[in-house]
Amino acid sequence: MILDQNSVTLFAEHLKSRGKQPATIESYCRDASGFVNYLRNHRLTVDQIEPGTLLAYQDHLRADLTERENSVRRTVIGIRQYFRFLTDKSLVKASPFDSVAIPQRDDRLRRGLEIEVIARLLEAASQSQPSWKGTRDAAIIALLAYEGIKANEIIALRWSDLMTDLATAYLHIGGSRARSIRLGPESHRLLAAYQRQYHTLNHPVLSQAKEKLMFISFKGRDASCPLPNMTRHGLKFIVYELGDKVGTKSLNTEQLRHFAVTHLIAQGMAPDDIMAHLGLRRLGNIAKHLASVDHARLANLV
Repeated sequence: MILDQNSVTLFAEHLKSRGKQPATIESYCRDASGFVNYLRNHRLTVDQIEPGTLLAYQDHLRADLTERENSVRRTVIGIRQYFRFLTDKSLVKASPFDSVAIPQRDDRLRRGLEIEVIARLLEAASQSQPSWKGTRDAAIIALLAYEGIKANEIIALRWSDLMTDLATAYLHIGGSRARSIRLGPESHRLLAAYQRQYHTLNHPVLSQAKEKLMFISFKGRDASCPLPNMTRHGLKFIVYELGDKVGTKSLNTEQLRHFAVTHLIAQGMAPDDIMAHLGLRRLGNIAKHLASVDHARLANLV
């Protein structure tokens, strides 16, 4: 028997029934789906899968997809969960991967993005057409790079989560790390610009939507058919595409979140306040940023 995508669908339903967060379900199922495709491309049946198969797949990810070690590590964890599900449902006799060691976590702090890169990203985003897409993309970059909001948190934002007056703006972020944060002035300005453009859109898809999500997407090259929501994959593609435009290859949301830590430090925010702002429960990379901070470079971020 060769595994197919139907088993991934069952895996998703299983995770949902266990109350897993949508982002976790999407991540695990993406990992499982990628591995199923790998097995099919190599014509490997269930009986032929062995521990070495997962080790070979790890090498495939590192070589062909230029994945960072932590990404490979997360993928291995997702695949192991998938095979435990298959075992529990008697779709396979036993998981061949429980004996495979999970790759070590890479805790080295990568060199962060420069402020000039963020400026180029915002400029490239603002030039996107139509104009509502340009203001949307710029607002997304600001929330990632200046506020450190995660991709799955951004796509779940509703307009009712935004509280503003002339001088300040607060954003309520839901989910397992629910919190309310005060937006910086640039994030406030760019989000307000997008909000003005959003309210000019007059389309039944948006007006009839039960939930007014903040970030929408569209179909078609001319953006003639808006969609009332945005997927995590769609947001990450926007970031990747903008990075490509400004010469920062394979840009991802995690790099922008790391920049946000440096940015918030430069604004004089205390470590505990940064943790609360980002929805973190331990210092982690914040401490590394503080320990390795280049004060001359930091001064340029203020």
